[in-house]
Amino acid sequence: MADPVTAVDGDAVPRRVLGLDAARGLAVVAMVIAHGVPFISERVSTSGAFVLQQVNDLASPLFVLVMGVAAGLVFDRASAARGVGRATVRGLALIALGVGLEQLNHWVAVILHILGLLLIIGTPLLVLGTRWLVGISAVLFVGGPWVIEAVTRAGGGVAGMVATTADWAANPLVQWLVTNVHYRVLTLLPLFLVGAVLARRGLGDERTSWWCALGGLTMLWASFAAELLGHPVVFSGDYPDQVQENGLALAAYGIVMAVDIAAGGRPAVYAVLRPLSLVGQVALSLYVFHVVLLVPLIPRFPAGGWLPFGLLLFVALVTAWAWARFVGRGPVEWLVDRLSPSRRPRASLAA
Repeated sequence: MADPVTAVDGDAVPRRVLGLDAARGLAVVAMVIAHGVPFISERVSTSGAFVLQQVNDLASPLFVLVMGVAAGLVFDRASAARGVGRATVRGLALIALGVGLEQLNHWVAVILHILGLLLIIGTPLLVLGTRWLVGISAVLFVGGPWVIEAVTRAGGGVAGMVATTADWAANPLVQWLVTNVHYRVLTLLPLFLVGAVLARRGLGDERTSWWCALGGLTMLWASFAAELLGHPVVFSGDYPDQVQENGLALAAYGIVMAVDIAAGGRPAVYAVLRPLSLVGQVALSLYVFHVVLLVPLIPRFPAGGWLPFGLLLFVALVTAWAWARFVGRGPVEWLVDRLSPSRRPRASLAA
């Protein structure tokens, strides 16, 4: 289930969990695919477009869920102030990266700055008990769409239809927290907290993983049924959107973790999950690299096509895999860890 990882700054660290790294790798691979889709959007069939839409919708919520699991693993309530301080520094680093990437000429809706703010807001909540985390997640899930609509309306807009016009609504914090049309802390925080709860359950709990997968698949099919019954997604963050995206993330995470646990290190499963886990170990560097790679690709192929799409996937993913396989820690991960070392508690991940 796991392979060793080198200690950081002399601290004892738990062994890496293959399934967790593979789930993170799956999320970032889905992001790369989603950001390459504009090259081929007019060249795929209806069924192909449907599949690619699911890949797009899987990427960010799965990444946030795994981010929550990782935060739950490394956060020690006995030294909460240190944990919150490290998370704040790391969050600020992600905000700086995200804002910087937004200045480049590409079509990506960058998420890093929103993830940074999410980390800063979500980490202090991990001092709370599990029931509190579940309760807060439920309240945010139920109240999130209402808050988005209310804040957007107060800002002179209509959620999913008309952009806000008020000066205060143009504040980046308001947008990152509530009104961003792609991602917002308000609707990502529940998944982050659920991830922390899963970490507390223990990553070696096969039953929890399968229940996670079953619950996710149920939510996904419920979202499809709702659309057939005349309740489609109206705006990003509404109930149908949350049910679909959260369902995708929970199902993918649960299946990957359950397969890893049940396989017990069998070579065939290891051969499938290992490449994804390597990519997952350098996920942040891969994200930055593939966004930067789009800058010269987009003007070079103005008409799009399968060639630039294939080039993006091949160059980005092979480079990430090779770096993780032969070099180790990604350069962006190394830089963020230099700013705020990622020290982990001594407890076993499967406890």
